[in-house]
Order: sequence, then structure tokens, then C-alpha cells
Amino acid sequence: MKNMTFRKSLTAAAVAASLGFPALAVAQDAQTDVTAQKEVERIQVTGSRIKRVDIEGSSPIEVISSEDFEEQGRVSVADVLRNVTSNSFGSFVPSSGSSQQSQSTVSLLGAGSDRTLILLDGKRMAGSPTLGGSSVNLSSIPMAAIERIEILKDGASAIYGSDAIAGVINIILKEDYEGASFSVQFGRPEAEGADTKQLSFTAGISSEKGSITFVYDHQERGEIYDRDRDYTAPSMEDINGDGLISIYDETVGISYYGATLENPDGGFAASALCDDLTANVDGFMGVLDQGSLLGGVGGGEVCAFAFSGVSANQASTNRDSVMTNATYMINDDLELFARGMFSRNDSFGRYAPPAAPYPGIAADDPHNPFDVETDGYWRWTDIGARDGEVTDYQQDYMVGLRGYFGESAEWEVAYHKARLDYRQAGRYYLSYAGLAYNNLYEIPLGSEEGVNNMRATTYTEQQNDFDHYSMGIGFSFGSLAGGQIQHYVGGEYFEQTFDSKYDAQSEADLIGGSAGNSAAGYRDTTAAFYEISLPILDNLNVSAAYRYDDYSDFGSNGTPSIKAEYRPMDDLLLRASWSEGFRAPSLSELLAATAFSATEAVDYVACREQDIAPSDCKTRQFDNLQESNDELGPEESTYINAGVVYSGIDNLSIKLDYFDLEVDEVISAITVQSLINAEYGGVLDQIEAQYPGVNLDRAADGSVDGDVITRTANGAFLSRKGIDFELGYVMETDFGQFRFNSSTTYLTESGGDVYFGGPTQDFAGGPGTPEWRSQFVVNYAFSDFTVSWTTDAIANTAEDSYLDIADGNPDNFRYKFENHNGTYVTHNLNVSYMTDSYGKFTLGARNLFDKGVVKDDAGLWVDDTLYNAGHVGREIYAGYTINF
Repeated sequence: MKNMTFRKSLTAAAVAASLGFPALAVAQDAQTDVTAQKEVERIQVTGSRIKRVDIEGSSPIEVISSEDFEEQGRVSVADVLRNVTSNSFGSFVPSSGSSQQSQSTVSLLGAGSDRTLILLDGKRMAGSPTLGGSSVNLSSIPMAAIERIEILKDGASAIYGSDAIAGVINIILKEDYEGASFSVQFGRPEAEGADTKQLSFTAGISSEKGSITFVYDHQERGEIYDRDRDYTAPSMEDINGDGLISIYDETVGISYYGATLENPDGGFAASALCDDLTANVDGFMGVLDQGSLLGGVGGGEVCAFAFSGVSANQASTNRDSVMTNATYMINDDLELFARGMFSRNDSFGRYAPPAAPYPGIAADDPHNPFDVETDGYWRWTDIGARDGEVTDYQQDYMVGLRGYFGESAEWEVAYHKARLDYRQAGRYYLSYAGLAYNNLYEIPLGSEEGVNNMRATTYTEQQNDFDHYSMGIGFSFGSLAGGQIQHYVGGEYFEQTFDSKYDAQSEADLIGGSAGNSAAGYRDTTAAFYEISLPILDNLNVSAAYRYDDYSDFGSNGTPSIKAEYRPMDDLLLRASWSEGFRAPSLSELLAATAFSATEAVDYVACREQDIAPSDCKTRQFDNLQESNDELGPEESTYINAGVVYSGIDNLSIKLDYFDLEVDEVISAITVQSLINAEYGGVLDQIEAQYPGVNLDRAADGSVDGDVITRTANGAFLSRKGIDFELGYVMETDFGQFRFNSSTTYLTESGGDVYFGGPTQDFAGGPGTPEWRSQFVVNYAFSDFTVSWTTDAIANTAEDSYLDIADGNPDNFRYKFENHNGTYVTHNLNVSYMTDSYGKFTLGARNLFDKGVVKDDAGLWVDDTLYNAGHVGREIYAGYTINF
């Protein structure tokens, strides 16, 4: 049992650090707890396999405790992580109408969820099969099972391997729990939808021989329908006063997929029955102007349909999770540890009736005003609204042994198994086979038989199996002026089997209103790593690490790191680090079958032909075939960090760190927008030649002809530079304790390509790319009464962006940003009272002042997950917890 007591002191130390107590002092207190031992025992800190005395070291780490979750009013693990300031932008929330509707992700520094490594108790979590096996679905993690979360703000591929480019999030589960606890909470927004329910039960026993902890966690969040928010409900307005309402230009939640036909002479035409449909079928909005957004030359009219009168914007989630964590001391030098976790997450989303092309509308069809056959863009309302029902199963098991021998050696072997089984059913889609059958046998499409023939159910099964074997040993060997040299050497072996199966009709492209193709693959990875910590002086420590990963499917990669920490005085830490990193291409990026997507882009080429200025050129949809690439190599990165930690003033802790991340050979899709931008600059032929298969063609009238073919490739660029600042202060008064915590992540550069492989620019401050995010927390505690106030602030961002192409030279292309939305600030309030015998009562408000969503100058909603609090609105919640 020689490490059991210290693990408990570590937990207390980490939680205290997260609450703003001086980090160095906390570490010293933890050290004092074990001074009776012959040698000061060390603690495991994210970012190093070598145990250490101090929590603060050469790499910045943010610690968030389970108490923080409650005090900040967070609903889920995803909610916690989406609101940390280093999650700059680019995370994903459950979104109805998406194939990823049950998924939640986090994106440190806005570098992408697949460049943020997620660990569970220090072991890599398996990626979601819905996300291609490369990103972790945070919706699967039970909140009640978490002790704390450690966020490493540094590159760590030399320690953990692939994906640890922008940082590492280590989720630490509860263990050594004694007693039992029951908690329940209900929340309801003032606006319709998104109600929450939470219930958890925790129990555990602990003794000198070991411990076992059990957690059950249940969470619900309801869906939000578009019609229940004024900015997503169907609306239209003649904004420019020309007497016409243009589809997309002057509408919200309305689509030209209603009863619209292609005009053989160019442009579009409304169905001859559009007025009848508008009068008799819910959702049809009548004849609207084609406007500029449908591209090409020529004008026309459309018969519009209000899809947002039916659809849900945010999907529901309903998750049940069970976790068991156990340890057992076999003898004084050998410990068994094991963990099992199972979760099921159900999600519901609703979309409008299928929007799908109607090929071959006969010349004598009553909808067709022309004397020739033509194609249509149809809303198949008789089939009914589409429902997406998703069930995610996740199993995660680990078992291992750790032991001690000699004076300093400590070893561990472990087996980790995860199986993710995600299933999605889509109700009421269009079967083109059924449509053809009706036409062949002249069955009326609107009849009961005809509608039943055309109804289709889609089905997707996605699995990701992950087997992980690890072993390592840490030991002291040799000494320097500052003490003993610490070493860690180890190895890992991974096996990943990815399988994504779509129903045969979807794969054959015979389903209208849906898309997707199957993919499958296998890889194994063998890794060896070494880390050394060199105490050059009592106050100067230098560490280095190197890791070699060998992948069965694309090759190998080696990554080094060097870090240093210097303490010129007890209260001052200076630190710096340099590391290389990499990201392996995911199996879906390598092997996925070609899939169809309706992709949005701005067609600057077509606008040029129509004498429309780039600033006035609007977004439209393109038919897009997306291909994978089995010749992808790894991304490669460098991360530089330099910082200072000061705790020389009582109860005050200050951290300031500078970071510089650059990623080369970025794995990225050569998007439709990239191809259009390159085409405008006259270099499209070069890209199509360099990346065979990529293709964009134009018809004689200047419109895009057929499907745009895109693919994934190495060659893009990404950079993130900036500073992290954290401040914590504790003030003791006669009338209670005040704790103040402030954190800010400021991006001085958020670099990326203007088009794939082309010139780069800084996108910080652009649409959806804030320069900074801040969080300020005030906690007041007096006796059994606690009040917490959390303020989250997001910097202003540009409302509009367009390609600045004045001189036509593609090397000088830059996006220009105009108009700015104001700084976005929300507040959460949490009040709790702990009774002597009847538990703790909690009352709180999320988004206390009902901060709304961000809207542009035209009053249209800026759809960005950064501002999801405004979409939910003010939410009042109440909770109760009792400990036994």
C-alpha cells in the first residue's frame, strides 16, 4: 500500500491547483505528506511518463475538477471542454440533419479534433467510427465518473504518438471512492426545447488491500426545432426592395427544392402547379425569384419549400453509462488494476421531407410547363418528414499490473480494449427504385401504393475495434548535481479495425435525400519510446523524449522533444519546450469509398462572368463527389512553448505561456472552394495535374457542369501562435472565502491556405475564428453556502469574408474580412447549500442574461458552435445531492 496514500494526496493537489491555489505551494504540500518515506514519492502528470514531485513543470497543464463542472453549470463532458479557452474554435455539437448528429468533439487551438489527443486515465481513447475513427466522441463519456480533467497545452507525440499535435486532454476517472452518493438535476430553457435531465449514483469501498468504485450516470438533452427560434423559423423579405424575393438571398429556412424544374433555355422554372401546392400542402411557399445563389447565367423562378418548419436544428441526446474502477494489492510490491465502462447514447434528429432530384419529368406531366422532358428539384412531401435515429454503444475495458522492485524501479503492463458500435436508421427517404417502379407501371405517385413504393429506410452500421497493449518501466540510473537521473522506457502495440457499412440502396445511389458509402480497413502500430529527466542543478531540470511508431499501412515516424524548467527562486518557474509531432492518416481518409455531398462554396468565377463583385458573391451548393486517398502520408508538426509561473505572493498564482505550432503536409480535402479559387487564379490545371482525379468542369454558360470531384491529400498548411494566461487568487475574509480564476487564450496567428497548396494567410479574427477566448470564475464560500459565477467571453469576429483578387495573381490572393460581430459574453450562476443531514441543494442559471445568438447585418443567424449558449437560451436548473 505504499502508493495508495500518495495517490489521494495527488488528487487533492490537482484539484487545489485547478481552483487557483499556487501550484508550487500545492506541490510542496503534497510532498510534505510523504516526507516520512525514505525518498519523496513522485506523481504522474499528463505529458510525461516520468513521475515528478511538482505538478507544474516544463509544459503548461490546466486542471479542471469535478467540482468545477458543477460550479460552472456544465451539462456534460463535451460542454466542459467546449468552454475551455484553449478550445478556440471548430468543435462539434450534436446537430440534427447531419450524419454526425450524436457526436461532440473538442478542438484545441482550433487545430481540429483529430489533432487533439484524448486519453482516459492516461490511455488513448478509441476514435468514433462516425468520425472516421480519428476523433473521440465526447458524448460517450459519463460525467459522474470523472475525478478531474488535465489539459496539456503542448505537443506530445514524443510521449503518446499520433494526434497529440495541438495538445492532450487526459480524463481521470474516480477511484479509491468510499461511501455512496446520489445526485439528480433538471434544467429547462425559457425557449422551447433542449430540456436537460441528469441522474447519477456513485458508490465505493476502499481498504488497505485495494478499492472498487462504481458509477451510474444518466443524461438527457432534448432537441431544438427550427420553428421554435425566430432566426431559424421560415421567413422571407424583400430586402433590396426590387419587388422580388430571391431564394436564399432573402429567405431563411426555405429551399428551392420544392417543385422546381430546369428550364431547357437556362435557369429554373417553377412548377405549373406551384400555386396549388402552396394553397394545399404545408410548407410550400409559392413562386420566388431564382436569385444569384443558384449560379450560372440567366434567371428564372423556383417553387420554394420551407424546410425549417419541420426540421430540428439540434439533435437530442439520451445517454446511460456504467463505470467500475478497481485496484487490488496482491502483495506489497504488486498491484492489480482494472476498469470497465459501458455507455449507450441515443440521439434523435428530424429533417424535412426528402429533398432530391426528380429526373425525367415528362413533357405531358402537369408540373411541366415545357414541351420537352426535363429534370426537377423536388420536395417529396407525401413520403413524410425524415427521422434520424442513432444509437451509439461504447465498451471500454482495461486490466493491468504495476509493480516495484529495487530502490527506484516501477513497472506497468496493461491491456486496453475498446469497441465502438454505432448504428443509424433513417426513416422516410426517397427510393429511386420505387419511383422507377411507379413510373414503369403507371402507379400514381400520390396514391397510397405509390407513396409506399417510394418510402425507404436507410441503415448504417459503424464499428471501431481497438486493442492496445502497453508496457513500460521507470527507474533511476546515474546522478547529476540536482539529483538522480530518471529514465522511462516502454513500448506499445495497437490494433484498429474500422468498418462502416451502408445499406445497399444508399451505396448504389438509389436513395434520395441521403448519401454515404461503406469503408473498411485494418492497421496495427508498434511503438517504442524513451524519456529521460536530467536534474542538471537543484533548480534546473532538462528532459528529452523520443518515440518511434511503425504503422502497417503507411510507414513509420519518429518524434523527439526537449523540455527545460528552471527555478531561480522557489516561487518562480521558467519553462520552455520544443517538440515534433505527427498525425497518421485515419483509415477512412485512406480507404473510404467515394461519397456524395452537397457542398457549399462561393463561385467567384461565375460571379466574374456576371460582373458581380467578389464582396457580393454569395454561397451556393455544389454536387460534390469526395474521394479518399490510399497514398496519404503523415502530417508533421513542431510545437514551441515558453512560459513563466509565479506564486511569490500569498494565495496568488500567475501563469503566462507563449506557444507556436506549425503543421506541414496537412491532410486536408482539396475542397470545392479551393478548386474555384485556384481556377480564378488560372492554376486549376496545375492542381488537377498534381492530384489526379480532382476535377471541376464548366458548361458553356459558365455554370459548374456535373459533379465536382475532390479528394484528400497531403500539402496544406496550418499554424497557431499566441499566448495563454492564467491567474488564480484566494482571498480569506471574516465573512467567507473568495476564489478568483481567470484564463485567456489569445491567438496572434491562425494560419491556413487560401486554396490548397497556395498562399497562406492569418485567419484570426475572421468569421468563426476569434482571436481570443476568456473565462472568469468567482467563487464565494461561507459555512455551508456557496455561490459561483462563471463568465465566458469570445472575441469579436468578422461577419463577412471574400477573396481579395484585385490583381488576379494567385500568389497574392487573400481573404478580406469586413464588418464585425461584437464580443460574445455569457454568464452562468450556481448557488448551493449543504445541510447537515439532508444533502446539498443547488439552484442555478446557464446563460443567466439570456444572451442571444449572433446575427449578421441582415439579421440572419450566424450558425457557429461557438455561440451555442445563445441557441439554447437562458436555462434554469435545480439539483440535489446526498452522500451516504
